[in-house]
Amino acid sequence: MSKVKDFYKTLGITKSSSKDEIKKAYRDLARKYHPDLNPDNKDAEEKFKEIQEAYEVLYDDQKRQQYDAFGSTGFSSQPGGGPGFSNSYTYSGNIPSFDEIFKDIFSYTGGQGGSYRQQSRGGSDSLNDLFGNFGKTRGFSNQKPKNTQHEITVDFNTAINGGTKDLTINSRDTRGKQKSEKLSVKIPPGVDNGSKIRVNGKGEQIGNKRGDLILKVKVQPHKIFRREKNNIILDLPVTFYEAALGTKVDVPTIDGNAQMVIPSGVQNGSKLRLKNKGVKNIKTGKNGDQYVIIKIVMPDKIDENVLDKLEDIKNTNPYNPRIEFEKYT
Repeated sequence: MSKVKDFYKTLGITKSSSKDEIKKAYRDLARKYHPDLNPDNKDAEEKFKEIQEAYEVLYDDQKRQQYDAFGSTGFSSQPGGGPGFSNSYTYSGNIPSFDEIFKDIFSYTGGQGGSYRQQSRGGSDSLNDLFGNFGKTRGFSNQKPKNTQHEITVDFNTAINGGTKDLTINSRDTRGKQKSEKLSVKIPPGVDNGSKIRVNGKGEQIGNKRGDLILKVKVQPHKIFRREKNNIILDLPVTFYEAALGTKVDVPTIDGNAQMVIPSGVQNGSKLRLKNKGVKNIKTGKNGDQYVIIKIVMPDKIDENVLDKLEDIKNTNPYNPRIEFEKYT
């Protein structure tokens, strides 16, 4: 014996509910349970079948009258139906696509006594009428999922050498609910401020389809290095003895220390180059250079003996670095 189904209870309405109330109840439940929005969820699929069956009976005036008189046993699961149902809709148990939903529901008069017929162009208005803006953005019109953007901050060394970055992305699922997703993203070597990294299939979701996630990179500054495109800039402190006499010093680079010759008499602010000690270009694979800016640093305190010697040097080797000023005064 067939089980009597309470279609009113299925839709969460009463026997006195109007057609508008029936449609609203169906719209809300379809948003929640349609299989396209609940992939691989058998419970949601069965629930949607019940909702679909209840709506297709109660929204049609003739079928609703028959249901109120005879109950769900008056509806056959095979073509032909029960008594007086030869021309009426018979529920097949199949899950309709979204296209089938609005074509089947909005393109017929509803049989004897039915008066509703879709009048809009191509059914698009009826689809929006049933599902609102949700229908336009959740897979009802073959809409392509959008790519989403997110900014990530990486440290200077990771930007130069590459690595991985763990992050949490906040997004919305197919039913519009907020969700958090943890990702481990590969950072290619050589990225810089404004670089973009594409993560396939982690963008907006519409049904079973997802767009991509576009990560915009922000690089944290380094304590001693600066970057200009693929070149590295370093301010190198030297004593005035080293600047005057010349020397060899170990200079830090992004690949470790490198030895550099400081020429005798080097000027403050002079720029020296370490070739191929910069950042590897992502496209060409070639390294930039490192430029070392000389910063002559005086000692905090100078011994009296040193001062005496400097006085002697000044007297025996006088020079005026401001002589050019005399041309303009």
